[in-house]
Amino acid sequence: MSSRVLIIDDDPDLLIALRDSILLRLREAVVDTAPSGPAALEKITVIDYDAIMTDLKMPGMDGLTLMHEILKQRPRTPTLVMTGHGEHDLAVKSLQTGAYAFLHKPLDRDFLIAWLKRAIQLRHLTRDLEDSESRFRILADAAFEGIAITDHGRVVDVNHSFLLMFGYERQEAISMAPIEFHPPEFHDVVHRMNQSGDETRYEALCLRKNGSTFRAEIRGKSVPYQGRSVRVTALHRLDGPPPHQ
Repeated sequence: MSSRVLIIDDDPDLLIALRDSILLRLREAVVDTAPSGPAALEKITVIDYDAIMTDLKMPGMDGLTLMHEILKQRPRTPTLVMTGHGEHDLAVKSLQTGAYAFLHKPLDRDFLIAWLKRAIQLRHLTRDLEDSESRFRILADAAFEGIAITDHGRVVDVNHSFLLMFGYERQEAISMAPIEFHPPEFHDVVHRMNQSGDETRYEALCLRKNGSTFRAEIRGKSVPYQGRSVRVTALHRLDGPPPHQ
């Protein structure tokens, strides 16, 4: 499994030993090292690593501070923290901060590799998900139908055609309830259809931001999106093309 890993520790001998140990067991891996938090951030800024390993106690920028920066730049990259004995509270705090796992020094090499493989597999899965979401966004914005994604009764994403149909800006449409895009007499049916776990198809009157209305055929179904199940609704106008803006 091809992968790229970054190890951060202020002990140069440990860096070399860990790098050689990983390369021996993960022959297709590329392993980079950094002697400090700032040096690691320079690499993380330009390289999307599959996994990161960092010591907690380091001079200058410690491991917890580094983790906060990693989460800002690479929130989906699993980070494993290495701790010495007697640092249980620090280890727990690192998990609360967002660490994927913590490993006690002296490190058991087999235990380390097992956790590292799991972290790498997780990053490969999330990267595949990111790619599929990017393809979805391209396809959705190219569609002529209006498309909205709702989660727990609120809009979490829409495509460009949906915005043209209803006259909203994207930031205005996000977090609106589906019934807000319809006159009051259609609220009940729209609510029931959006709560359904089944594939649905119906016609309804739609309400633009400026108060005008149009009729549309509306189809909806539940699909996986960003690691959860959401409702995708597609609207096809039945009374002409959407207005130009």
